[in-house]
Amino acid sequence: MEQRNQNSAWPTGDEQGINPGTKPDIDKDAIAREENPHNNPDAVKNAQLKPVDTQEGGKEMGLVNAPITSLHPTSEPQFDKDEGEADYEIIDNANFKLNHYLPETGVTEFDYPFEDLEVGQGLFIPTETTTDALMAKLYKQVDQYRKQNSEIERDEMGDDIMIDLAINRKKRNEDGTVQLDGGEPRLGIASGFTPKLVGPSFVVKAVVKGDEIAEGNEADRDGALVIRMG
Repeated sequence: MEQRNQNSAWPTGDEQGINPGTKPDIDKDAIAREENPHNNPDAVKNAQLKPVDTQEGGKEMGLVNAPITSLHPTSEPQFDKDEGEADYEIIDNANFKLNHYLPETGVTEFDYPFEDLEVGQGLFIPTETTTDALMAKLYKQVDQYRKQNSEIERDEMGDDIMIDLAINRKKRNEDGTVQLDGGEPRLGIASGFTPKLVGPSFVVKAVVKGDEIAEGNEADRDGALVIRMG
């Protein structure tokens, strides 16, 4: 039968050995010898309470001997400090895909020369079947081109910047037409975190024959206009 302490609702374990759930006795001589002062065989040396916020990204960040790695390995020092500061060099047509976050394999081939557009220039594409279908195609290709030719923006610590994004998603049919509810487009909400990108930007505009697509230039047929903004 378990013996109970009058001041406690829990068993002391005096007749069955030390109970790990009770406060252990302290051996002051052991403290001086820097040994485990607990008579409790289940006690852990140097045990301490876990800090409130020690996890990041689902991984334990408070490890005593956490593994480390270099984000930017250095092959060897490139100059002698005693000889002055390091030289720098301005490079034309720098390769922004150096250490790019997207692999070179599996890239998309595009139907239109988006890369040839300079800021402020536009690309007019005439309608093949319907302007809805053309616009849907261009939105997808422009979005893919932008992602394929952009970098993730980073903060002052060099960490990726993520943005909390919400999109009013229109309900579409397979042909690109939009479903209406009471005369207004039916909407759904798409939301989540996505990387903030630095790179080219475009707008896509539907064109009806006779629209002025540039100063003094009217469209001679229906189509779409892709304009590079940045």
